[in-house]
Amino acid sequence: FTELILADYSFPKDKIFAYLTLDDSELMIYNRLYELLYENVPKPDLVIYLQAGIDTLLKRIKRRGRAYEKSISPQYLQELSEAYSHYFYRYDETPLLVVNANEIDFVNTPGHFDQLVEQIRNAQKGTQYYVPLGS
Repeated sequence: FTELILADYSFPKDKIFAYLTLDDSELMIYNRLYELLYENVPKPDLVIYLQAGIDTLLKRIKRRGRAYEKSISPQYLQELSEAYSHYFYRYDETPLLVVNANEIDFVNTPGHFDQLVEQIRNAQKGTQYYVPLGS
């Protein structure tokens, strides 16, 4: 048996938020700490990038109604989306599954989750793209 670890966080991806939110002096400190910690962080067997358009993200934020998400602006989401795209376009540390998440609805369509699980089970080296049926 091998240990399986699932997480919705990726240490290297943390840099995206650092570069979007920290000033230069904070970023310098962050980068020093990042380099010290990075070598001890285990690499995942697979990274999944759920990619969705800004309109989809805004609708989902509104539907969830979380207070801490209400202040997220469309401009910030656009910057974040572009940063993610840039990051994952160059990502090659582990296998990567890029999922078009615009039409996925895990809450109301259980089959979407099952389809994604199947893609995860069949993941291979390199970058793969998954567009759910009906998208």
